[in-house]
Amino acid sequence: MTETALNIVNMVRAQASHVPESGLPLDAFPAKVQEIILDLASEESFSVEYAAIALLSAVATAIGNSHHIRIKGAWTSSPCLYIILVGHPGQGKTPPLDFAYKPIQDYDYSMFCKYKEDYERYTARQSEKAKDDTPDAAEKPVLIQTILSDFTPEAMMKQHNDNQRGIVILVDEIMGMFNSINRYNDNPLITQLLTAYSGKQLKVCRCNNPIPAIIRNPCISIIGTTQTQRIAEFFTKENVSSGLVDRFMFVFPKEQRPPIWTSENGCIGIPTMTKPSTALRWKEIIDKLLLLECPMAEDGKSLAPIILGFSDDARTLFYDWRNSICEAAFNRIDGSDIDSRIMKMDSNVGRLSLAFQLLKWACGESHKQYVDAASVRSAIRIHHYLEECYGRIRNIVKEDTIDAQKREFLNLLGDSFTTAEAIVAGKETGFSESGVKKCLPKLVSEKVIRKVAHGQYAKVSSSTLGTLSTLGTFALSEQDKPVESSQSPHDTIVPKCNENIPMGNDDDANDANNNNNTNIQNF
Repeated sequence: MTETALNIVNMVRAQASHVPESGLPLDAFPAKVQEIILDLASEESFSVEYAAIALLSAVATAIGNSHHIRIKGAWTSSPCLYIILVGHPGQGKTPPLDFAYKPIQDYDYSMFCKYKEDYERYTARQSEKAKDDTPDAAEKPVLIQTILSDFTPEAMMKQHNDNQRGIVILVDEIMGMFNSINRYNDNPLITQLLTAYSGKQLKVCRCNNPIPAIIRNPCISIIGTTQTQRIAEFFTKENVSSGLVDRFMFVFPKEQRPPIWTSENGCIGIPTMTKPSTALRWKEIIDKLLLLECPMAEDGKSLAPIILGFSDDARTLFYDWRNSICEAAFNRIDGSDIDSRIMKMDSNVGRLSLAFQLLKWACGESHKQYVDAASVRSAIRIHHYLEECYGRIRNIVKEDTIDAQKREFLNLLGDSFTTAEAIVAGKETGFSESGVKKCLPKLVSEKVIRKVAHGQYAKVSSSTLGTLSTLGTFALSEQDKPVESSQSPHDTIVPKCNENIPMGNDDDANDANNNNNTNIQNF
């Protein structure tokens, strides 16, 4: 089947499966990957949203340090991504994750088998040399692994030191990992993850190891799952203030019901027997990425990743998008409230652009000489979807962190209010005047409200957090518009170059945004 025909079939299947209603721009993916995602939804009852982002995470992990992207000037980045899949119990978060990483699990197992054989030969040779009383110059084999699930910070550093290509932290219930970290004040893992995300050198010295572990090109991806009622545990004061939360992207589907199982198998319009299994098709794509050479520098001791730059039109698209969200953040609202997350968006979109470019290459749909405008466009659209998920999660976090008395207090206040008005509302809900004055700064620090001026406050509502995901998203110019598709509205996804920032004219998109912002207005 040709790529054009496959795109048409995917479009029909996506419509039949109500994918556009989820907000996920499925057509941002290569046609072959769209087909895999739709097959997983049909055959395995996987969530399209969880499956799509889990596959993208596995792509970034498989690429690792083989390729970096030049975001601007000397600023280059690996494709590592920090992602959490959020949902209610039984919503089907783990199976897509297991499927996405199965080829890398298989790769790790093959490396383990090779290590085991090499180690047995090494120990046998050492025994023979010991009998002859002659030294053996053979190096001790090293186990190369990519996936970590249960580990200590020292074990993570050692594994990454042995596997300079890159590693991934894959944890089914990721809140357990973070909570165990927070129990120990001197646990260095959070600091190491913050440093690794920025691509800065990691160095660990231990008394029992005379040679420190130095990783000059850290590439650590993270992906895990958590239940909706536990996600607030991640938004601790420490994780927010350190910027850890801002480095993460979240998948939180609008539809919260568990997937419906049906007895129907196969694909609309395509006999199942004419295609290789879904798992085999995905394995072929990941294996191609795993086979990408991870180049070494001339000294043979350090990595020298292949760096892909933007094409001219891709650079214009990316820079205009980045400039638009920064301008919108500081012109529309008090930038100090959200600038930390805004400042991480260009990094995440750059990494997603690299992942999409090499994913298209692995699918035989593009090249790997540079990052083109289509890949940047796909990255921006997916990032837009993920930020919409973040907005929904912030609503839940606020509901969990504001007690009933404070919620009643806030409900008595307008979208903007003065200290005097707050004191009056406080008396009606049982707060003393001093209690209100103590409560207001705390609500500001929790980003429930923001201080506009002395004695004046405003609720953090749809104009801030709720609209965060749509900052800088406006109509495409004609030359930038992708092939027409009914899977998602293109006039609300990526920026038109050198233009200000209207929020788009799509009535359905505006209605969806209004509905999405309803809950947060109450806080």
